[in-house]
Amino acid sequence: MTGSTLQTTTLSLGRVAGASPAENRYYVLVMFDIADPKKYRLLMRILKRYATRIQKSVFEAQLKPRQIKEMSDAIERLMAGRYYDADDNVRIYRVSSRCEATVFGKCGTPLGEDDDIFI
Repeated sequence: MTGSTLQTTTLSLGRVAGASPAENRYYVLVMFDIADPKKYRLLMRILKRYATRIQKSVFEAQLKPRQIKEMSDAIERLMAGRYYDADDNVRIYRVSSRCEATVFGKCGTPLGEDDDIFI
């Protein structure tokens, strides 16, 4: 390929200390595998309120503990409710210590660069 350059971004992720423990923010990754189209759309609606989509079934966010609980509770209600399917899978990873991620390809605004995140 001529004229193309691979974009590489290194992000420092993990816990961002707030004024109190309740104000701390954590880097959160949500990954899922959902078969039912309606359940998929409902899950997408929940995740878009809290996080940014980085791949088709992967979202990331910097969230306060209260927001993580709200999101988890909403996902649990969806997963256990009317649309229950034992084969469906949603994973929420909260990174509480510092870690580093290297992204090859397009990376939007790196999380954690802005002190104010409004959802």
